[in-house]
Amino acid sequence: MTKAVLWTAKDAETATGGKTTGDWTVAGISIDSRKVSEGDLFIALKGPNFDGHKFAQAALDAGAHAVMVSDAKGITDTDKVLLVDDTMAALERLGLAGRARSKAKIVAITGSVGKTGTKEALKYVLSQQGKTHASPASFNNHWGVPITLATLPADADFGVFEIGMNHPGEISKLVKMVKPSVAVITTVVGAHTEFFKDEAEIAMAKAEIFDGLDKDGTVILNRDNMHYFALARRAKELGLGNIKCFGTDAMANYRLFEANIVTDGSAVRARVGGCDLEYFIGCPGEHWVLNSLAVLGCVDAIGADPVSAAQDLADVTPPAGRGETHTVKLPSGDGTFTLIDDAYNANPTSMMAGIKVLSQTKPGDGGRKIAVLGEMRELGDIAPKMHADLHHPLTALEIDRVYSVGPMMAELYKTLPSERNAGHFDTAEDAIEPIKADLRDGDVVLVKGSLGIYVSKIVSALKSCGVVE
Repeated sequence: MTKAVLWTAKDAETATGGKTTGDWTVAGISIDSRKVSEGDLFIALKGPNFDGHKFAQAALDAGAHAVMVSDAKGITDTDKVLLVDDTMAALERLGLAGRARSKAKIVAITGSVGKTGTKEALKYVLSQQGKTHASPASFNNHWGVPITLATLPADADFGVFEIGMNHPGEISKLVKMVKPSVAVITTVVGAHTEFFKDEAEIAMAKAEIFDGLDKDGTVILNRDNMHYFALARRAKELGLGNIKCFGTDAMANYRLFEANIVTDGSAVRARVGGCDLEYFIGCPGEHWVLNSLAVLGCVDAIGADPVSAAQDLADVTPPAGRGETHTVKLPSGDGTFTLIDDAYNANPTSMMAGIKVLSQTKPGDGGRKIAVLGEMRELGDIAPKMHADLHHPLTALEIDRVYSVGPMMAELYKTLPSERNAGHFDTAEDAIEPIKADLRDGDVVLVKGSLGIYVSKIVSALKSCGVVE
C-alpha cells in the first residue's frame, strides 16, 4: 500500500526556508539512517557526539526520497537534497508548518508518570472515532515533538502529543509549537528531583503546558494529587477558565466510584461528563484506572464520544516496557512463568505502582512473586533513602524474592529482609544467569528500573527463552 504524501519538495522548501533542485515527495521522516523507511525524508541532525550528515547518502541508499542537510558534501544524489542553514532549526520550522496546516483537535499530555501510557490509550480510543496521529514511542523532547508535528497528516481529525522535561523551561517552548486545545497533567511526583529544589518546583515546570493553550482551551488535572490547587491556580493566573479534573474526589468532573483490579485489567465504575459508566480497561493497576479517567476526560473535552471510548478501553493493553505482560517458557523448557515488562523507566511513584501490580498478580501453583528492580536515576540527594525505603512495600505486599540491580540499589539490598533478598548485581548483564537459574514454573516476574540501568536486557534475555502467544 502506497503511503500518503506528507511533504512535496516545494512545500518542504517553503516551510524550512531551504533550497532544493529536485521534485521529490516524502511520506515520513527519520533522523536515524538505520531505521529509514522507503519514502522518508532523512534529517541530518548534529549533536555533541554525533553528526547525521555522515549517514545522509546511506539513508538515500536505504530508500529515503530526500535528505535535509546543512552540508551536502559526500552526497551523490544531488537532486534529493534539501539544503538548510541549520537542520535542527529547519526541523522546528517544518513542525510549525505541519501544525499550521492542520485542523486536527490536539491534546498535549505531560506528568511525572503516566504520560506515555495515557497517550497510547487516548490514541487508541480516538482512532476508533477518526483519523488520529500521536507521538511515536516517547517522542516528547526538543526533536521528538517537532518530528511528530512534521509528520501530522494534513487531514488528521485528532492529534495526541506527549511532552516531557528534565529542566524548567523545556515544556513551554514545545507546547507553544503544539498549540493544543486540551492540556493534561497526569500527576506530579518526585521525578527528576536532581534538577529541582522540590516537588512544588516540578509542578510549576509541568504547568508550562498551559503556555500553549488558547484562552478557551481546556485544562485537565489530577484532583487527587497534592499539587492540584497550585496547578489550578496557575492556570487561572494565565486566564484559563475551563479547568476540569479527574480522580476519586467528590468534586472531580471525571470521577472514579469503584475499581475491581484483576490480573489482566480493571473493571471500573465512574462518572464522565455527567454520565455514569461501567467499563473495563485491559491494563492492571490503580494507576491505569486513574489515567483511564484522564483519557475519557480528554475525549469529552474535544467533543468526541466518551461512552464509545470507554468501551474501547477494553482493548487497550500496556505498551512495551510499561507493564506489558508475557507468558514465557522456562529456560529448561519445562513450564512457563509470567513476565511483567516495566523496564522502560522508574521513579519512586512508578516503582510503587509496579510492585502493587506484581502483588496483585496471582502466580501459578508453586510459583512465587519475584521483583527484579533496577536503580532509579535523577533523584539527587534523596536517592539513597528512596532506594532503601523500597523494603517497606516489598515486605508489606509480600513479594517473595527481590533481585536488586545497579550501584544505588545496594541500599535496598542492605535493608531488605534476608528471606526476600535474592541477590544484588551491579549490572543487568550480571543478573541474567542467576535469575534464569532461579525461575520455577508458575512464577511471576516484574522487571523495572530506570532506562540507564538497562534492565531491559534482562527482559530480552528472559523473552529469548520463548514467548508463548
